[in-house]
Amino acid sequence: MKILILGMGHVGKALGSRLRSKGHQVVGSTTTPEKAQGLRAFADEVVVLKGHESEKVAAAASGVDLIIVTVAPNVKNTRTPEERHRHYRQTLVETCSSAAASCDRLIFLSSFSVYGDGGEGSSAITEETPTSNHEEPSSLYYQKAEQKILSQAGGCVLRFPDMYGAPGDMSFPERVKLAHSYFGGKALFGADALLYAIHFEDVVSAVVHAIDHKLQGIFNVCDNERIPATNARVFDAICDHEGLSRLEFLNQIKAPNRRISAAKIYQTGYRVAHGDPNASYLTEAETH
Repeated sequence: MKILILGMGHVGKALGSRLRSKGHQVVGSTTTPEKAQGLRAFADEVVVLKGHESEKVAAAASGVDLIIVTVAPNVKNTRTPEERHRHYRQTLVETCSSAAASCDRLIFLSSFSVYGDGGEGSSAITEETPTSNHEEPSSLYYQKAEQKILSQAGGCVLRFPDMYGAPGDMSFPERVKLAHSYFGGKALFGADALLYAIHFEDVVSAVVHAIDHKLQGIFNVCDNERIPATNARVFDAICDHEGLSRLEFLNQIKAPNRRISAAKIYQTGYRVAHGDPNASYLTEAETH
């Protein structure tokens, strides 16, 4: 197949390499002209465009069989609610709108943030659980982006938790330090939400699995056999280990506070390969 990857960050580059090794032809996109040359190691062709530039996306998608949308907002552009609204809408919704207008087979890497805090009840959150938190930009615009993808019969939405482990990516202790240095010791998410996280290699494998199995519709992607600790437990343990003051949780970005089921994609044969990245901090905290 000929595949267009919108967004050649860590996931996009790893996907490009994996898909080319499987015999697919890959077109990758970047918004930065200076990066184009270096990305040619991961794609057969590299185009420079922004996702909201629908005519450029349509031109790049000429003759492709599938578009994969891997774009994600940059946290440094989201310090205020106004910045978050503008940045999330352009990065997510307008990119997915351009993709949906250019191809009928699509895969979008979405977020668990669409569930908000999960709403009332104690049962596991599934793909049938209503989305919520329609005001906060992360949740709102991921939902709107999903709708663009699912408007096509061949649309597939993969909902992921927080990603970690990409080359050069910040570790969880580094994220805590960033919260102190850049956000004044404040965290935008809630204390009681479960800290689901997924290794970027498991993200890549999920996308390849969706291609190979021609998945359509919505799929939660996470470890289906383990329930993680809360944000407060994990980040308190990291702060204590690093000798930092504990974070203040603002609960502006809501996340589920009960188990999320990935049974649907597990039933197709997918499994995560990496465990809890913060297990050692929690173990240390429990022994003190």
